[in-house]
Amino acid sequence: MLDLGLAILHHILVFGLVALLAMEGLSLKEATVDPARLVRVDGRYGLVAGLVVAIGVCRVIWGGKGWAFYEANPFFWGKVGLFLALGLVSIGPTLLFIRWRKTSAGAVAFTPPAQELKRERTWVGLEALLLVPLLACAAVMARYPF
Repeated sequence: MLDLGLAILHHILVFGLVALLAMEGLSLKEATVDPARLVRVDGRYGLVAGLVVAIGVCRVIWGGKGWAFYEANPFFWGKVGLFLALGLVSIGPTLLFIRWRKTSAGAVAFTPPAQELKRERTWVGLEALLLVPLLACAAVMARYPF
């Protein structure tokens, strides 16, 4: 029963991660970008990502399949690698959102520079793109070995 509860929580958190990333992307496309809102959404994204990892570790340790299943599973390691890449890609946008918030605090009408805005849309899009093979690895991982 613990395995089922951990699996459900893990999946809910992953859907939350996707939703928060979509919110970030949409916030970057609005006519007026609110840096404070971006920092809040990005902070929640980081928190949920940490919870996904924590629950994932719990599944590996206490889940029904056991460590031996994961250790020998190349798709598990692919999933871990992709999640790490996703985390590394998200650092740049996070730091820029924080800088925008600090800049906007001292300015009445702050608008992020168009080049930075475009670049951040690309980085957030890359994060979303990395989710596709990550989720594919998760599906294949669960069925390995074939």
